[in-house]
Amino acid sequence: MRAARLRAPRQWELIDVDEKTPQPGSMLVRMEHVALCGSDMPEFHGAPLTYPRLQGGTGHEGLGIVQACPSGSYREGERVLLWGFDREEGLFQEQVLTADRGLLALPADGEPEVLLMSQLLGTVLRCFRRIGNVLDLHAVVVGQGPAGLLFDAVLRNLGARTVIGVDPLDYRLEAGRLMGATHTVNPNRDDLTQAVADITGGGLADLVVEAVGGETTYGLCADLVRRQGTVIGFGVPDKDHHDGITKMPLLAMQRREVRLVMSVNAGDNPIDDYANALDWILQGRLDVRPLVSHILPFEDIQPAFELAADKPIDARPVKVVLRF
Repeated sequence: MRAARLRAPRQWELIDVDEKTPQPGSMLVRMEHVALCGSDMPEFHGAPLTYPRLQGGTGHEGLGIVQACPSGSYREGERVLLWGFDREEGLFQEQVLTADRGLLALPADGEPEVLLMSQLLGTVLRCFRRIGNVLDLHAVVVGQGPAGLLFDAVLRNLGARTVIGVDPLDYRLEAGRLMGATHTVNPNRDDLTQAVADITGGGLADLVVEAVGGETTYGLCADLVRRQGTVIGFGVPDKDHHDGITKMPLLAMQRREVRLVMSVNAGDNPIDDYANALDWILQGRLDVRPLVSHILPFEDIQPAFELAADKPIDARPVKVVLRF
């Protein structure tokens, strides 16, 4: 079978590897689709690691068909959602061995790339278990990538008064409006703090979501939130410093009694969040299709990563998905 391996920074290769055999406690899944995530990018860009990396890479947002499950926990032919901690290998390969428990069963019908968004939406919904009621709040979402767009949609769905999407790429601001942003601001063109103050009647935001993971954007959030407001740290803070150590204006935040809530993407019991997200998608509570900008064959993993990493404006990439 074929697997992808990151042989050097920004250099993927396809290799032939032996087919796998499930052992007790595991099952074999044939991959259908795998999405690229922002957390895949540090290794691609050359985080201080040893190369080549293991086969399958960092792929963790995927779905596939059960080929063999010795325990009978899942039926052969059943479609399942795979996530970050159900196996030892990445998903950028045609087959994976995964745990035979704790995976979300998916409908056999439906668009796979739509069902796949249950994973990312589930990580976003988890945040709302921790921050509580958002009804009638002024919210800012810094970063209009896939996660930020889902924050737009969920905030709008749950009754936020205003949802202000922030991004330096205009085509992503357009996607933000499709996904539920009531206002959009390009920080390269506008005075961001003043724009948020104008939209909120001078009081700044009740809630600010960091959905990028950059040191600058984490610091920016503190400037946009009102006194005793809340900042949600969702973006994985390894974009500027791979060790995750990031500067923040804590003294200013403390003086204004800002609440900082950090949310890990998987959480304690992620299958509950993914199941909840799947229900939202199947019930039509939000349309995730504007997120999926590109579906490329698995063989094109190299240009797929270049597309997701470099964000060429003419291609308008948002969420890039590989199809097996």
